[in-house]
Amino acid sequence: MSQPVNLQKAYDNAEALRELEIPASSQLPFDLVLGRHKQTTKLLANSGSDITTSGANKWYEYSFSEPVFLNEISISEENYASYNEFEFRWRLATGEEVSTKLSKDSGKNYRAPINQLVSQVSFRPPKKWWAEVKINRVTLIGFPQHELHNFIELVSNLEDYQTKIIADVDAAIKNAEQANKRLTAVESERDARLAEITSADQSIKDLTAKIGGLTEQRQNLLDEITKREELISTLDKRRSEVHEQITEREVVREGLVKKIAELKQELRDLQDDVNMFPTEISAFVTQGGKSVTTYGKLAAVPILLMVVVTSLLVFNAANLTTVFDEDDKAKIWSILVTRLPYVFIATAIITASYKLVRLFVGEIMRINQQRLNLSKISIIATDTSNASQKGLTGLSDRDIYELRTDLKMQLLRDHLKEYISKDFKYQQKSKFEMPNFSRKQKDVEDEIKAGDNPGEE
Repeated sequence: MSQPVNLQKAYDNAEALRELEIPASSQLPFDLVLGRHKQTTKLLANSGSDITTSGANKWYEYSFSEPVFLNEISISEENYASYNEFEFRWRLATGEEVSTKLSKDSGKNYRAPINQLVSQVSFRPPKKWWAEVKINRVTLIGFPQHELHNFIELVSNLEDYQTKIIADVDAAIKNAEQANKRLTAVESERDARLAEITSADQSIKDLTAKIGGLTEQRQNLLDEITKREELISTLDKRRSEVHEQITEREVVREGLVKKIAELKQELRDLQDDVNMFPTEISAFVTQGGKSVTTYGKLAAVPILLMVVVTSLLVFNAANLTTVFDEDDKAKIWSILVTRLPYVFIATAIITASYKLVRLFVGEIMRINQQRLNLSKISIIATDTSNASQKGLTGLSDRDIYELRTDLKMQLLRDHLKEYISKDFKYQQKSKFEMPNFSRKQKDVEDEIKAGDNPGEE
């Protein structure tokens, strides 16, 4: 068995590392920057000046009096987007130049990490055409060349402490691995004992669960018996209610059967009535009313014009007499000749207005006449059909319906001539043979003709 590792050395090395003072990165002294009177140099954060400058697309250069170790250059700006890239360029102490392009760091500032010994650094913003951009501050993080040996010494001490701590850690890891092996053996033995205890506990739990399950099954069976008894009682009550409902429904059904028979008879009568023209021709009446209103509005304009022109002629006619009263030398024929053009114009306006009024009023009367004719056709078709089928035997309902439809079509065809012609004659369909008619064809045609001319009564 290995001896425990002495961790005191590791603790001492870690404490010495904590006490080691690591200088924080700071801004380069302003005295190292050349051209301190330039506006570009005054943009440095430690220059003591608050000036800002517009972000022109040019190189902003910073030269140093001696090489410096520059960690980074940071630029605070306004109105540059996150996708805009700044160009950075620096000259190493060896004379070599390095350049790169960077965008914003986390959307705040433009930061270019350098971490090299340089003698000059510069940057150039991108071109911005439609925005007012500014460069507010420039920060240079680093230290002078004469402090470089302190940094190297610090790095060397860190490497020594790292080596010592790694050695102590490796020794502690080996000791921990051996301890882990011993701990694994103890845990295996403990797990075996716990497995035996768990197995015994599981057996007890299984038996307890079986007892609980049987008890629950017994209680469930008792509850199920109680529910079945309640269900039987409920079903008996429901059966009695259903019998009563069936009796009520039988009574209602008998009433509905009678009602259906009455409605069928009424439907048959209605079907017989609607085989001809409907008595309510609301669509035609509505459209005819709209047309009458339209023509009436159109006729109002020429009527108004006729009234105005006639009024002007009547009321201004007296002005002719005042001419003779004021001027005795006035000649009547001269005055009449000069007024002739106005008379012709007034006559033309009145004549045109009269013709327009006559046209619109005539159209309104024609529409009203058509509405009357269609109403007459509906009445004639219904009355003639009802009158013509009286006393006829040997015709089925289908034959009567076809005869009615044929009569209606002939009346409508004749109505397309704008009125029912006086020479209309009902044409009997040739496919119907009516040997059992008790009325003659001529009597039916006479009734139809009498109904076609209701205006003669």
